[in-house]
Amino acid sequence: MELPNVNYSNPTNSFSFYHDTRTGHYNMRGCHFHSRYEIYYLVSGERFYFIHDRTYLIQKGDLVLISPYVIHKTMDTGKPHHERYLIEFDQRFVSNSIHENLQSIEVLFKNRHVIRLSPKDRHIFERIFETMLDEVQNQRLDYEIQLQSLLQQLLIYAARNLDLASNGHQYISQTHAKVSEIVKFINTHYAEDLTLVSVAEQFEISHFYLSRLFKAVTGFAFIEYLNSIRIKEAQRLLRETNDKVQAIANAVGFVNQSHFGRIFKEITGTSPLQYRKELQRKKD
Repeated sequence: MELPNVNYSNPTNSFSFYHDTRTGHYNMRGCHFHSRYEIYYLVSGERFYFIHDRTYLIQKGDLVLISPYVIHKTMDTGKPHHERYLIEFDQRFVSNSIHENLQSIEVLFKNRHVIRLSPKDRHIFERIFETMLDEVQNQRLDYEIQLQSLLQQLLIYAARNLDLASNGHQYISQTHAKVSEIVKFINTHYAEDLTLVSVAEQFEISHFYLSRLFKAVTGFAFIEYLNSIRIKEAQRLLRETNDKVQAIANAVGFVNQSHFGRIFKEITGTSPLQYRKELQRKKD
C-alpha cells in the first residue's frame, strides 16, 4: 500500500514530520541548517547525504541523525525514486524522562550521523514511523502526546543501535576523502581571507578542478559553502554574545558589513539585527 505524502508541523513549531515518495531525480536546493534536531530515515532508494564535512552514501534502511546547526544536504546518486521519513524537533517537545534514559539527546546525536539498521530493526522503525504518520493524519484526542511517546521510542532504539553508527564507515572514494579534508580546512579557517584560488593552492590542485570536484562531492558551490559556514557562525555569535554586528561580520570573515548583511539575509531570510531581536523576543 502506498502511503500518502505528509508535511506536518505542530502549533509551537517544536516538532515537524514529513513523509515523501519522490519519483525521478531530486537534489535538495541550497544550503540547509537549522536550530532543531533531525532524524532522517530512507525507506527505499539511494541518496548521497553531505553532513558537516563529508558525504555519505545512504541506502535503504539507513537512519541519519543531524544535530542543530550542522550543515547538511541530500543529493541524487543517479538512481531515481526514493521514499523517506523526516522528523525535526527541539527539546521543548521531548519530556524529561528521555534525558534520564539517554543522559542527553546531545550524546546520541554527537558525531554519530548514519546508523545502518538490521532488517529486524528496520521493521521496528518503520512501524513507528507509520504510526506517527497515522497520528498526524488523523489527529485524534491527545495525538501530540502519542507523537512524543513515539519519538522517545525512536530515540531509545537509535541509542541501542549506536554500535552500527557512522564513526567507522569508510569514505565513498579517495576523491571523497580528499574533499572531506578540504571541507575540514574551510570549517577551521573560514574567518580568514579564503578564496577558491587560495584553497586550491593550499592543496596543490587547479582551482578549476577544485570548483568542479567540490560541487560534485558536496553538492555546494565553493563560495556557497564558505558563506554558509560563516553565516552559521555569525548566528552563533548573535545568539551567544552582545558583540556589534560589524564586529561579528569581521570575526567570521566578512570585511564589508553591507555584504555580510546581504549574504546573511539570503541564507537566513532575515537581517542580523532582526535575527537577534527575534531571539530576544522568544526569551522574553
